[in-house]
Amino acid sequence: MAENKDQDLLYQPLPQYVSGEKEKLGLQELSCPKDKFVESFLDRQIQNFKPSEKKELKKSYLLLDLPYRQKPTVAKKKTTLNSKEKKAKKVYDIPPEHQKYPLYIPLHNLWLQYIKDLLQVTPTSNLTMLQKKMLKADLHGALVTVCKSRCPSYVGLTGIILQERKHVFKIITKDDKLKTVPKANSVFSVEFEGLRAKIYGNHFCLRSARRANKKFKLPMTNQTIDL
Repeated sequence: MAENKDQDLLYQPLPQYVSGEKEKLGLQELSCPKDKFVESFLDRQIQNFKPSEKKELKKSYLLLDLPYRQKPTVAKKKTTLNSKEKKAKKVYDIPPEHQKYPLYIPLHNLWLQYIKDLLQVTPTSNLTMLQKKMLKADLHGALVTVCKSRCPSYVGLTGIILQERKHVFKIITKDDKLKTVPKANSVFSVEFEGLRAKIYGNHFCLRSARRANKKFKLPMTNQTIDL
């Protein structure tokens, strides 16, 4: 209704000007219905255009207003915790009642299947390729033994890796004790499919997600570890 009212105001008849004023101002009465004025005006203006130009002109148009009312932007509600908040809420802490070695044997069995599918060891496997894959492998669920460490009390410790942080492994032992072993200056051994692989902790001082995307330079024998 408002649109029709505006059109009625826009297309009102010209006032009764003094004789000669219409011609002086270049005004003239509509020779077409008021709702066809725009089409009539364009036809008069482009009558000398070439057919191809008329076709292109009809394709182009100018959007004078948005076809919809833009909604005001609303700040997104925070749904994730930062590292400080996670630490305060103890998100990564393992409750004492869950520190039981038998609970994680199924996790270890899943890891054995995972590492088997990842490495696909055969008698003709390339040792360098196996090393690269092992450096990027996920170790959650692996059964490891501490072979060497700067701290003698860690040597001989065996258990399943429950958490891998940037600088430590959290291991559950067979006597249901959760141990935090530093990666730096430690050597671990992992057994699977009748094979034994050594993990030099200094090469693993990264978060597991970042280590999976890191490009390691092999061979790494020139990198010494101070024990």
